[in-house]
Amino acid sequence: MKYLILLIGGALTMLAVGCTSPQPGRETLNMNTDWAFYRGDVENGQAVETDDSGWIPVSVPHVMQLETKHCGGNVIYDGIGWYRRHFRLPAAYQGKRVTVQFEGVMKNCEVYLNGERITEHYGGYMGFVADLTGHIRWDADNVLAIKVDAADDPLTPPGKPQARMDFYYYSGIYRDVRMVVTEPVYITDPLEEDIVAGGGQFVTFPSVSEEEATVHVSTHVRNRTEAEVARVLVVELCDSTGHVVATHLCPVSVPAESATTTQQELTVRQPALWHPYTPYLYTLRTRLMEGEKVVDEVSQQIGIRTLRYTTEGFFLNGKPLYLRGANRHQAFPHIGDAAPNSMQERDVIQMKRGGYNAVRAAHYPADPAFLEACDRHGLLVVECIPGWQFYNPDSTFIHRLYEVGRQMIRRDRNHPSVVLWETALNESRYPVSLAKAIFELSHEEYPGDQFYTSGDYFGHADMEPYYDVFYKQVARFPKDGDVMSNYPEDFLAVKPLLTREWGDGVGEKPRVGLWENEEEQMRQCRGRVAQLEGKGYFDWCMLDANPSMAGHFLWSYNDYARGSQDETMYCGVVDMNRYPKFCYYLLQSMRSPSVSQPGLYEGPMVFIASHNASADYESSTSAIMVFSNCEEVSLWRNGKLVGTQTRAERSRLYPAIVSKGGSPLFVFDAGGYEAGTLKAEGWIDGRKVAEHLVSTPQAPARLTVEPVTEGIVPVADGSDLIPVYIKVCDTDGTLVSSSRQEIQLSVEGEGTLVGDTIARVGVHRQQAEGGVGFAFVRTSRKAGKIKVRAVADGLEAGEATVESTPYTGAYVPVGKKVTFRGHEEDHVVVKPSSWQQQVLKRPPLKIASVKVDDEQPGYPASNILDGDDHSWWIAGSDRLPQTVTFDLGQPTYIAASRILFQKDSSSYRHKVETSADGSRWTVLYERECTGWEFKPMTVDREARFVRLTIDGVSEGRAGLGEVTFY
Repeated sequence: MKYLILLIGGALTMLAVGCTSPQPGRETLNMNTDWAFYRGDVENGQAVETDDSGWIPVSVPHVMQLETKHCGGNVIYDGIGWYRRHFRLPAAYQGKRVTVQFEGVMKNCEVYLNGERITEHYGGYMGFVADLTGHIRWDADNVLAIKVDAADDPLTPPGKPQARMDFYYYSGIYRDVRMVVTEPVYITDPLEEDIVAGGGQFVTFPSVSEEEATVHVSTHVRNRTEAEVARVLVVELCDSTGHVVATHLCPVSVPAESATTTQQELTVRQPALWHPYTPYLYTLRTRLMEGEKVVDEVSQQIGIRTLRYTTEGFFLNGKPLYLRGANRHQAFPHIGDAAPNSMQERDVIQMKRGGYNAVRAAHYPADPAFLEACDRHGLLVVECIPGWQFYNPDSTFIHRLYEVGRQMIRRDRNHPSVVLWETALNESRYPVSLAKAIFELSHEEYPGDQFYTSGDYFGHADMEPYYDVFYKQVARFPKDGDVMSNYPEDFLAVKPLLTREWGDGVGEKPRVGLWENEEEQMRQCRGRVAQLEGKGYFDWCMLDANPSMAGHFLWSYNDYARGSQDETMYCGVVDMNRYPKFCYYLLQSMRSPSVSQPGLYEGPMVFIASHNASADYESSTSAIMVFSNCEEVSLWRNGKLVGTQTRAERSRLYPAIVSKGGSPLFVFDAGGYEAGTLKAEGWIDGRKVAEHLVSTPQAPARLTVEPVTEGIVPVADGSDLIPVYIKVCDTDGTLVSSSRQEIQLSVEGEGTLVGDTIARVGVHRQQAEGGVGFAFVRTSRKAGKIKVRAVADGLEAGEATVESTPYTGAYVPVGKKVTFRGHEEDHVVVKPSSWQQQVLKRPPLKIASVKVDDEQPGYPASNILDGDDHSWWIAGSDRLPQTVTFDLGQPTYIAASRILFQKDSSSYRHKVETSADGSRWTVLYERECTGWEFKPMTVDREARFVRLTIDGVSEGRAGLGEVTFY
């Protein structure tokens, strides 16, 4: 008892320190730098004596091979790579516990220390811990070696082969690595401990009101010594100024070689509740004390809030909030998924400025830094278990799926931004037993009423008990067979309703590249406005026009490359490099003008969706579209008023959007074209609150270089990245969006150009897209100025300087210095142009006629041959099989076929046969695939007739988008 009193007394003396003056009981060391990398396999790559002096010097995050921007079609590196890190630790660490935390290694890996196998890990979307304690050499250098295998693995979720994926896995140690040194008695990491709803710290809020909140903290402490220990756990909650608002002291007794979980409760008077528009964060600081000595210490930011989903909507802190979100992939040009924390935060900032209050982190757990930025800036998150159009009944796949589901919840359960957990395998067919098991383990991991799971209803109605929130709440396929028909009587509200994906696949112009002209950009916007008004796929549930809708997520936020198709997916509101398209500002206009976040954005906005470039475009003449959330908008051309429109009068045309708090379109007819300047003004309460000017671009004259910091100062840590835009402008600085000028880049000072001198990836010499070039600059370890210079034939050169700030953390000591002499392109693997690309470049064969069993009015058989993937034939009835017969007019050699089915998320079981006379048929193949899987298939035979028989559809009727023979 006397000893316990002394322990508590010592801990009490520490309370005066507060949250602003930490006395760390653990050391966390940066391990992102000084790595050596070898592309390919190496015999005994783990051995200490292996000569790695010829390996490539790299920093983490790292992709195993830089790629071109548009690298679709499964051409990226997917082989083996070895990483080695030499280090030597000080003698003071002897007797302590030493671990290395990997946030993400894609895809599977083995970890070795000094030639000894330490651990292995499967899957790249969740981190893991390697315990080096007991394996470290204290009198010599150590070599940490990681063998990474990026090959397809059907046993590891998502599991689908990359060649058939609508995104890429990429490769490498692509997230942060750190070394953590603690005493043998320490607060655990939940990813290391296999404890249901435990390990590390688990923070919940049993009661929350504006007057008072209870914060419950569960803390897991492990004792690696051979004797029982007594400690005191001091838990402090600090406000944003560092002031301690609540404290809890708890004596902890931990038996030898064992662990214990303690419970603490803190009361916060008049709490500042976390909300996406006021994302107030408290700091939870926990110290493990032995007398006055801090044995261990962890700190994290938390937000106090409550959430609730009902069939009437989503409620945060008891108040309704309509979710306007987008789906985001984590990939960037050239580097794939290997983006540092600063880029994760820049994405969050840009999304917030773009009018979103939510993001669906499709289709896998996001980088921890992304979630931390969502907490900090106020972006609600739907977190997804890894999955996409694939299920493997193998017990290993199922075990790993359960494991990654548990780990995802354990890692991210304390983030206030995470408000929904998507535990369904996206667009996949799987048994009810799997849905039930994941539902139960998920709620087991996060007990109580503050945890919700989500999945699809349509196509999975038998899983109704095993999801808390549903997408696709429609009772049946449209009765008229038209996938674009929306019958209100068919819509359901059996559970809270969201739409997980909308905006792609249908509409006037669902996909548009940054390089396309202003009218094409405008058409994408116009099509999406129609969809928000309820004119979209039936299983989008009419979006804003559905009274039960709680929110929706646009597909997608950013363009991205994918393994399944050569062409980049251009459905984003921003380019792959995050440069905004017109549609970015359309969605920005959906936020309320009354909502502002200091340092991020002011509420009122106005944007002209035009370059005022040509009389050939209605976007510059008769249909000049202006996006604004203001009460009144005026458009001027060269000082003359084109017109004024009010929100009230325009709202009658867009009642659904406005009913959900969004904004109508303002469309002006200028009566013709006139070069010069368009000016839009946004007015509220008789006061001009926003303005946007657009000038007609003249001939290209100069380059401008624009580093993008978004208020985030680059850090000289050897691994930070600075995104840089290079714009082709006229003499007045107006972007020439039609330019495809070739640009050459160079970097001087304390930074390097990613991909410099590598002609293959197209960075230091590149062609502008939409008048915009792009590059990443990596900081060095020395703070200082970085100058980026761009030149182009016939144009005035451009340059800009950005300055990095010193890194204030500590690195893992390197030990004996090894100079790695390898070069970035050593052992590069350039896959030949895919067979698919070769086929698609051939002229298509002429098809004389097509015959179907029946057809839905408005979706005739002729649509199969019109060259448009987005016009369809749909069968006139639910009857199966449905037969489609093609006649080439005469016997013809067919090398390959491309068959695109109607709906990307539906699965079609089918058979393809050929015939010379239309009577005797030879089977070419039988298979089942989704509408995404439309790569060319080999035919390699002579035939006059080709017959396609569809005998199974997962949902809806038989349908085709396009069929082509080569």
